[in-house]
Amino acid sequence: MLFSHWKQEHSSLQRELDAFRDWTSNVAEQQTPEFIESASRLRQIRDRLVDHFVREDQIGRELRSHYPKGSVEVEASYRQACQDHEELLSELDDLAGRLDQVEPPFESWPDAVHEVTLFIDRFEEHEESEAEHILWLAPREDTAV
Repeated sequence: MLFSHWKQEHSSLQRELDAFRDWTSNVAEQQTPEFIESASRLRQIRDRLVDHFVREDQIGRELRSHYPKGSVEVEASYRQACQDHEELLSELDDLAGRLDQVEPPFESWPDAVHEVTLFIDRFEEHEESEAEHILWLAPREDTAV
């Protein structure tokens, strides 16, 4: 049940990231940089990520409960997820902070969009890896949709 909710939440979050990516493309076509608006939108996404990472932490703890004697794989996956979450949030905070500056430290709007795209790609890689670990480690009945 928790895994199913996570998958739905992940899909919703992915749609939000895709919408943000589309918005940055539209802004690029208009050739009017929107640094401050980008920072604001990224902070909204950050709030969603925090909630999502809390849910992933719950899944990690639930997985650990299925292995009362411990599991090296579950523990390693859990530690890696926690580290990734901290790094992703820190990276997002830094990016939003730089976008929000009076004079953003980017060579151009396309450079800023490129950095945002790199962040989104890193987040997507994290989610794919985490989903693979969850599917592999979770008892079968927990991963059914």
